[in-house]
Amino acid sequence: MNLVGTYTRFKRESKRFLSVYIQTILAPVFSNLLYLAIFGLTLNKTISNVHGISYLEFLGPGLIAMGIINNAYQNPSSSLIISKFQGHIMDLLTIPLKAGEILFAYIASALFRAFLIAIVTYITLSFFIDFHYASIFIIFLSILMISLFFAFLGFFTGIWAKDFDNIAFIQIFILTPMIYLGGVFYSIKSLPLFFQKISTFNPIVYMIDLLRYGFTGVHDFTIWKSLIILGIFNLIIGSISYYTLKIGWKIKT
Repeated sequence: MNLVGTYTRFKRESKRFLSVYIQTILAPVFSNLLYLAIFGLTLNKTISNVHGISYLEFLGPGLIAMGIINNAYQNPSSSLIISKFQGHIMDLLTIPLKAGEILFAYIASALFRAFLIAIVTYITLSFFIDFHYASIFIIFLSILMISLFFAFLGFFTGIWAKDFDNIAFIQIFILTPMIYLGGVFYSIKSLPLFFQKISTFNPIVYMIDLLRYGFTGVHDFTIWKSLIILGIFNLIIGSISYYTLKIGWKIKT
């Protein structure tokens, strides 16, 4: 493995988002604080508890997951579409790195950004929420699996997209509804049975449920079920991302 080249690519991708930290780090945290103020501090007065915990404590992990999802997706997708517009996307096929090494660098940078957002969001929310920890291991594992899935999805979208509108379409019309319907603000068990069944087809439901379990011990699905489903989704989207880069799909043309 070309460690120097892979690290150089990772450093380039990381410096790209760190150089505009107000947009990439502070803005998402500020958005989560607004959600906390609008939903948490208001509904907390009317909703005494959810599954035996306060509504604020229930809401916190969902907000952390929402920041992870958006930023893990945005990092590789925006980088690749910018490369297309600047005319150097073909460099991915000529630089002395294998497809796996290139993919690793992009995904690692997305994970770095996602974990950074998770940490900053957690620290900020901790001023308002009394967090508890049912499983530190599950917290880190769930953050890793959520970040991986949306980093791969962002990478694939960046390869597929023709312009910024394609990137925005996926995020606004697909990811955002899935996030809002994924149990960030409510328990899936509170829905009518029909909508509970529909929600089981949304992978974000299992992501948020797993992270919430790590913090609170509360969950709507069994832990192993969530882990297996997330593992399968990561394997599929990771394999697709690697294959599209390997054959140069949408890059050679």
